[in-house]
Amino acid sequence: MHNENTRSDILASYDVTSLFTNVPVQETINILVEKAFTDNWFNSTYDLNLQKDQLTQLLRMASTDQLFQFDGQLYEQCEGVAMGSPLGPLLANVFMCHLEERLSNDDLIPSYYKRYVDDTLAIMPGLDAAVSFLNVLNGLHPSIHFTMELSNNDSIPFIGTLITKNGNKLETQVYRKPTNTGLLLHFQSHTDLRYKKCLIKTMVHRAKELSSTHQAFVDECRHLKSMFHRLGYPSSLVNFIIDKCDYSSTPDTETKSVETLRVSIPFKDQISVNIAKRQMRDLSSKIGIDVQPVYTSKKLEQDLKLKEIKPRIVNQHSVVYCFKCDLCDSNYVGYTTRHLFQRIADHRYSAIGRHLRDAHGNIDLLNESQFRMLKKCSTKWDCLVYEMLYIRTIRPNLNTQSDSIRAKLFV
Repeated sequence: MHNENTRSDILASYDVTSLFTNVPVQETINILVEKAFTDNWFNSTYDLNLQKDQLTQLLRMASTDQLFQFDGQLYEQCEGVAMGSPLGPLLANVFMCHLEERLSNDDLIPSYYKRYVDDTLAIMPGLDAAVSFLNVLNGLHPSIHFTMELSNNDSIPFIGTLITKNGNKLETQVYRKPTNTGLLLHFQSHTDLRYKKCLIKTMVHRAKELSSTHQAFVDECRHLKSMFHRLGYPSSLVNFIIDKCDYSSTPDTETKSVETLRVSIPFKDQISVNIAKRQMRDLSSKIGIDVQPVYTSKKLEQDLKLKEIKPRIVNQHSVVYCFKCDLCDSNYVGYTTRHLFQRIADHRYSAIGRHLRDAHGNIDLLNESQFRMLKKCSTKWDCLVYEMLYIRTIRPNLNTQSDSIRAKLFV
């Protein structure tokens, strides 16, 4: 990682103390609504027609009046977003971005400034500048308090990464807290082998992504081998996965860039996910493009959409139905795998048609309103079974066969 800095510059990290529980919710909602309705961005993007007060009310309903229980007592959370709330990261980030806009407008942001949620990394020209910037941050809002950590021997931990200033260049490697014991999933755990393999792959991938030098990656792999050995993993399995992943290349080695194509797929279940992964791996090898699936979950708007209008009964197929004569108590139970309107037309020449002609003298009395659906089926076998059951239950007087399955399949 290269960066334009001088040897006298120091690394500093700034952390917000308990950000989520100190976010001023009402103020943040107002900030978010104002941003959303700038140039009517929100409505035009999502094809809506909301007013500002409507969006404000929706956000308040979803984020305020939160109740929680402690020691048998119910409490209401007055400020801050509830832990685990889906809106928590959004509101926290909106508020932090608002504070950063104020810093930017006043030209107070350092030349190197990177933030992830509540953790910020900055390169400062000296200790006095770092302390001065801390005072500026703590003066932004009364609800938010920042702490500062300075580099030690030109190294500083930041979000699981140890960042070291080497001249005018920054180098990175995996960072483990002093309290880390290396306690992960044991190989003898009653867990499917695929999860244990994925754990090794994840740790090796993490080592590769956080190591800016080949030596740092090699050292981390050596540590991983030792750690997994203590957890009972076979050395052959660990070595095989490390070699198979082909992580020998690091950012110091020039690699051939491969185009990545991401395909959005609705999530159904894990079996479908595994099938899609295999098929996309095969496709990637054939076309020379890294095809990656991106799974989407069901959204609230799908539940709010107008339900699809169901077709009329006469447009249904694979159904068991009942005919009831309008002029007498005669009835009939039947089934069809075709559309019901086709079967109704055929009944002009069946027991129903003969009944209307002989008993009432007019075959034209046959109409759709005399039919009702008893059961929607998926297969012909289901139709036969349910037809038999309904015949035995209703006992229609126009049916000439008492057992549909025996009559239609075994005779």
